[in-house]
Amino acid sequence: MSPIYASTACLSGTEPLWDRIARYMDVGFSQIELGAGVSVTPEDLEALPGFEGALLIHNYFPPPEDPFVLNLASADAGIRQRSATLVRRALDLCAVVGASFYSLHGGFITDPTGFGTHSFIFPRPESPAEKDAALARFVTEIEAILAYARPLGVAVLVENNVCDQNLVERLLFVEANDFLTLKQALPDNYLGILLDTGHLNVSAHTLGFDRLDFIDQVSPFVRALHVHDNDGSADQHRPLQSGSWILDVLRRPIFTDLPLVLESKFASVENLAEQIAWLHGLLKIV
Repeated sequence: MSPIYASTACLSGTEPLWDRIARYMDVGFSQIELGAGVSVTPEDLEALPGFEGALLIHNYFPPPEDPFVLNLASADAGIRQRSATLVRRALDLCAVVGASFYSLHGGFITDPTGFGTHSFIFPRPESPAEKDAALARFVTEIEAILAYARPLGVAVLVENNVCDQNLVERLLFVEANDFLTLKQALPDNYLGILLDTGHLNVSAHTLGFDRLDFIDQVSPFVRALHVHDNDGSADQHRPLQSGSWILDVLRRPIFTDLPLVLESKFASVENLAEQIAWLHGLLKIV
């Protein structure tokens, strides 16, 4: 069985990277996904190879000095170039810390203009053809990234985006077809899917598709899971509870050996540790 990781985003607010790692270590947890919720200095990154636990790298990490929105599908060549540079830097870090994969969000059809309550604000595409063009750009960028990742021995996992009512027709990788198109274009063993259960639940409620049918279609390509829950209306990052539909998904034989990354929000690090212990016992995960 594979370990459960905890995202650095599981606690509210932002704090220095090693302060958050220390809080996790204080409750006996050393399997950590580095992502949101932390500030990072060059010295912080230099110290990571000496960490005695296990690390994963997710999306916008390490964050650049000049912030921007990562989007490999952008129509803006400058944004695509900056995104690809960030991804290559993340892949280098994966190789240094021994992470077997790097995960990133699926692309956006348009670039965001701001941030709302739960997500970025995106303008609506001017025509349906913009989606096809955005997906083609994403495929091209991922193909180049795979050529960089392969010699490092690091896989690239694309995460399904979350689509609430304000994001309809603005994002790629919300429904299964985009993943199937990507894998058909790039049938590479170094390319997989990060299945985000919370994102899937919102998207299924918004667009009216069957979340389990989505999983059935993409499951052969899933290499890891982001685990959190919600009521279907927004990306609330709630902890799992007994009876959650997600537990049956995690018990599927095809997923039992895959890394699980807990991405729920918790009021305290002790609450996070309790959820991890509960999942360990429930799923018999090491």
